[in-house]
Amino acid sequence: MTILKMDPAEYSVSAEYLALFLEVMSRRGIANEVLLSGTDIEPGCWRDPKARVTAQDFERVVMRGIQLSGEPWLGWELGAAMTISSHGFLGYAAMSSATLGEAMELAVKYFRTRSTLVQLDIFTDGDMAVMQIDELLALGGLAPVMMESLFASFHFMGQKLLPDMEIIGELRFTYPEPEYFARMRPVMPVPVYFDCAYNQMRFPVERLDYELQFADPRLARMAADQCEQEMASIKAPPALLGQVRRIILGGGGRFPGVEEVAGELHMSSRTLKRKLQQLGTSYQEVLDGLRKGLAVEYLTQTDKTVDEIAMSLGYSDASNFARAFRRWTLRSPSDYR
Repeated sequence: MTILKMDPAEYSVSAEYLALFLEVMSRRGIANEVLLSGTDIEPGCWRDPKARVTAQDFERVVMRGIQLSGEPWLGWELGAAMTISSHGFLGYAAMSSATLGEAMELAVKYFRTRSTLVQLDIFTDGDMAVMQIDELLALGGLAPVMMESLFASFHFMGQKLLPDMEIIGELRFTYPEPEYFARMRPVMPVPVYFDCAYNQMRFPVERLDYELQFADPRLARMAADQCEQEMASIKAPPALLGQVRRIILGGGGRFPGVEEVAGELHMSSRTLKRKLQQLGTSYQEVLDGLRKGLAVEYLTQTDKTVDEIAMSLGYSDASNFARAFRRWTLRSPSDYR
């Protein structure tokens, strides 16, 4: 699935991220001209820190780079190559924050200055802190690059800001495990799970209070002020996908239909279907994605039986659930477990 034609003012990425991707590709001998061909991107636009690249053009460049290089794991390398300055004033605001928790709160608040393709959230779940990344439109093949590069970037930035911190936690991704990941899994510093309900980085909650070595209240305030100015010029995109997901999961084990969700959003089901189609998805795809993610988490992280999981996901019996799970993953629940 490719990103549909959307309002460039709503869905865009900082040109600084594009510049970094072009640099990574140039090391492989792939010229900028080849990657930018057929886009509306002006060569050199990334020298302007306020420049933005539309979602469509960014997807076109990244997917072409993956095709030409034959390296679908480029997201990890892109994230590792990101420095504090790659994130603009947001990077400096986070770096100079007093604690890791404050840095993450700033990232959530101001990430729109870097991209409006996704949004960040930080919350706690028992004894774990969770950094979650939600798509604001269906990213299709671009999703792994976005999620992997951002989580890799957060990891390496954390190491720079807290060099003595022991690496503990886990990563969760909504998409199926890529074929290439089997080679990467042995060197990953934390467990990584795929086919989950959400894209998340999870780590011990007490680390939110860790003090950062470059804390500087004056610099943090100045950088945050710059982020505020940038935010004023960047239109906030609709958060419909996140709203639909929250309503579905807020059903207390009962999964509402499209009419009920539309009613919660004060629109007709026809309007909701049309808006989701504009975002490159459908209500059924959103529902199936959440059910699949929850099913995988139940199978891999709990002792629930297949019958119990089927009931938890709103299926009348285990056989109906098993058929749906095989359609999602091409494997039976018992094989997956």
